[in-house]
Amino acid sequence: MKIRIINPDYGVGEEAMAQRCSILQQFVGPDVELSMVCLTQTKVEIDSAADVVMAGPEILELAKQAEQDGCDAVVLYCFSDPAAEACRERLRIPVVGGAQASVLQAPLVARQSGVILSDPARIGEKELFLPTLGIGPGRIKAIGAIHFQGKSIWDNREEAFAQLVEEGKRLIREQGVQCLILGCLSFLGLARPLSEKLGVPVIDPAIAAVCTAESLVRQGI
Repeated sequence: MKIRIINPDYGVGEEAMAQRCSILQQFVGPDVELSMVCLTQTKVEIDSAADVVMAGPEILELAKQAEQDGCDAVVLYCFSDPAAEACRERLRIPVVGGAQASVLQAPLVARQSGVILSDPARIGEKELFLPTLGIGPGRIKAIGAIHFQGKSIWDNREEAFAQLVEEGKRLIREQGVQCLILGCLSFLGLARPLSEKLGVPVIDPAIAAVCTAESLVRQGI
């Protein structure tokens, strides 16, 4: 089984993409081959709704190329699920976004969940976006954020994790959520230690997306 992961940020290095695939490989079967590509023409990082629109055409082309290359599924490596519906219109293989995969898994382990973003400025956008992904009203009870705009989460893991702990505690204490969803795919690898620290399930959208894609392919859907 071949799953192509599309990273919608421009110019991500080969080593960085291989690192992400290596982490994700631990959560899929031994017969699953993961590969990642990123934008090479559209010079944006997905930090706004405008970025999503600008990145869309190249994401669609990369998705079509994945199908032509014989991939069995496509994963969109972003919590905005950029161009997901457009890709599904054009492809016959499953297309799974990190946001949708994670918010649909959350009701399996909790009544109400909280989402933690990497930038408070995007809370309003996600409040409107997440209910469009197929979850019932009230399933996402609260959306919070750490303050990491303009800084690399990958280069500052300890600081990011410390902020996630504090924001997670706040959402659990003040909002009563029983599960947390990490609202940025640069948080890859932090869900398990955060869950152990806070004592609630924590869903990693990157892992949720590749596992969902694998399941759909195995079911022949």
